[in-house]
Amino acid sequence: MRNRRPNIGTTPSPCIKVCRIEKDGYCAGCKRTADEIRQWITMSDYEQQKLLFELKWRQDVRGDNT
Repeated sequence: MRNRRPNIGTTPSPCIKVCRIEKDGYCAGCKRTADEIRQWITMSDYEQQKLLFELKWRQDVRGDNT
């Protein structure tokens, strides 16, 4: 049986070019952690969409509407 390459997502990155990891561990621009930023390109569409919902929640909880 052949090893299949996982489906890599095609969702555009949430990066807004304000790349600075704050003391809370989240990027000041997109609210992703450093690990989430690194893993974005290898996530499936489902994983990327799931993370986008998480990022929206992080922005709402923090009161950031960037």
